[in-house]
Amino acid sequence: MPRHTGPKPSAGRSVLEGAFLLLEVLSRVDEAGLTELAADAGLPKTTAHRLLEQLVAVGGVERSAGRYRIGGTIVRLGHSWTSHRVLGRAAALPLRHLAGWTGAAVALVAPVCGRMVIVNGLTGAADAAFSHRQGMVLPPGNAAEAVMAAAAPAAPPPPGQLPSEWEKRLRAAREHGAAVHRWGDDVVLSCVAAPVRTRTGKVVAAIGTTLPDSHRLATVTAATRHAARLTSANLARLPQARRL
Repeated sequence: MPRHTGPKPSAGRSVLEGAFLLLEVLSRVDEAGLTELAADAGLPKTTAHRLLEQLVAVGGVERSAGRYRIGGTIVRLGHSWTSHRVLGRAAALPLRHLAGWTGAAVALVAPVCGRMVIVNGLTGAADAAFSHRQGMVLPPGNAAEAVMAAAAPAAPPPPGQLPSEWEKRLRAAREHGAAVHRWGDDVVLSCVAAPVRTRTGKVVAAIGTTLPDSHRLATVTAATRHAARLTSANLARLPQARRL
C-alpha cells in the first residue's frame, strides 16, 4: 500500500481533516487494518481508531474482523454526485429556457440520502424568500418530493404531513403529471415540480419552478412539465444515464 507522502498531521489538525485522510487511504484499497490506515494517513493510532469508529457509526466506513473499508453512505454519496453531473447536463438547456420564459426561480432537484437537494438552480424573484443555490436541501413535503413519491411504492408521509393529505397530493401529482406546494411565512411561495424520467420511465429527479405568487400557476405548471420532458429526452440520449 502506498504511504501517505503529504505533511504529517499537526496537533491542531481538525477532526474533519483526519477523517478525510483516512477516507482517502481507504479509497485506494479494498480494505485495511488499523495499523496500516494510521501509518498511511500519518495519524497516531489512537486518533485513527477514534475517527474510524466515528465514521463506522454514521455509515461512512464499515468494520469487519478488525479491518475497515468504505461504507455504504460514502458509496451512495459518490453515486449521487456522478448521477447529478449526468442529470445536470441533461437539464442545463431546459432550465435556462424555463427561467427565461417564466422569470421564476427554477431548479433541478434530486434525492440525496432521503432528502431532496437542488442539483442546479437559476435565480428568480422567489430567491428573496428562499435560496435556490446548488446543494440547498428542500424542506420536507416539497413539490419535488411529492413527484418522486407519486412514482414510488407506498411510503410514510414526510414530517409535518398527514397521511390523508399526503396521499391526496400524490394522487394529484399522478393525475396532472406535476405537484404543487404552497408554503412560507412572510411571503407565500408557489412551487411546481414535474418528474424527470430515464429511458425506462423511472423517475430520478424533478424540475421545479418557484413563484412568489400563484397568478400564473397554470401556465408555469405547463412550462415546467415541458422542461421536465425535454430533460428526460436529453437524458435518454446520454450513455452515462444508463446507470441511473
